[in-house]
Amino acid sequence: MRVHYEPFEGRLRPYYVCNEAVVRHAGKHCQWVRGAPVDDAVSALLLEAMAPAAIDVALAVQQEITQRVEQAAARRGTQLQRARYEAELARRRYLKVDPDNRLVADALEADWNARLRDLDALQREHERQNEADRSLLDEPAQKRIRALAADFPRIWNDERTGAVDRKRMLGLLIEDVTLLVDEQVNIHIRWRGGRTQSLSVTRPRPMSVIRKTPAQVVALMNELLETASDQQIAARLNELGHRNGRGEPFTLKKVMLVRRTYGLKNRYERLRESGMLTGEEVAQQLGVCASTVHQLGRKGILKRHRYATNHRYLYEPPGNVRLEKGAGSRYGGRPPRLIVAQQLQQGAS
Repeated sequence: MRVHYEPFEGRLRPYYVCNEAVVRHAGKHCQWVRGAPVDDAVSALLLEAMAPAAIDVALAVQQEITQRVEQAAARRGTQLQRARYEAELARRRYLKVDPDNRLVADALEADWNARLRDLDALQREHERQNEADRSLLDEPAQKRIRALAADFPRIWNDERTGAVDRKRMLGLLIEDVTLLVDEQVNIHIRWRGGRTQSLSVTRPRPMSVIRKTPAQVVALMNELLETASDQQIAARLNELGHRNGRGEPFTLKKVMLVRRTYGLKNRYERLRESGMLTGEEVAQQLGVCASTVHQLGRKGILKRHRYATNHRYLYEPPGNVRLEKGAGSRYGGRPPRLIVAQQLQQGAS
């Protein structure tokens, strides 16, 4: 898997992507995962492994290994001593043979050479192993490692420690990391020295899900649309402490965006479905101009419902009525009123 970076909120965010099929066969990505959760999990495991207590355990194990190495060195010394003895014995046999007996002399010389070759090979292996054993940690080295373990978390978490330096430190301690992305991200770590360790982290949700408006907020918005406009809904949601997917307070535009995204009917559509009329429709029914209808609505003679912030209203159907115009006078006059059909029939009779 390769590292792919994308800009996010002014920073580069890493992704681990298997793009072998893309590069070689123009196919699709095999698997990908956001890098931050994986990096955090591996970092926590690394700090745990580099804790002073873990270092003390490792050094104790190293001490036990050192004792076993000393025992092995003693056994190798015994084998080397035996090989020297057998080579010396073969030399003596060769020197004691009659030179005229060429067949016996050649056989003893070949045996002597074979013993010398075995001794030389054993001597080289003994020196090589001793050199490797000398690289084992002595007491001063162990003290330095303990001091480094105490400083490691501070160095690792220091803001001045760059990503390149962290990668170098990881490379000294970890051989490789294998990722298997499913419902969870399974992380398999192979440490230097052959030890393996596995852990799992929750797979990060896609940004489309993270930025998604909570379902309970959408349901509340749908309920509020029965009685409130978009602007009123934004104010009510903020009053109740709700936020959108980005954690931002609601505004008129944000409410409109959520409403359109989820296909919620707006206040106008709901009022129209309930039978509300426009000012022009009421004016046509009453035989007056639209401005007269709006004036009657402001005076409360016609019942109206606001559906937008810029004083836009829909009106309840006035029914079978006739508008009686008002009459002005110096003493207040008579305001306009609606007269229903029953009252008209009674007046006619």
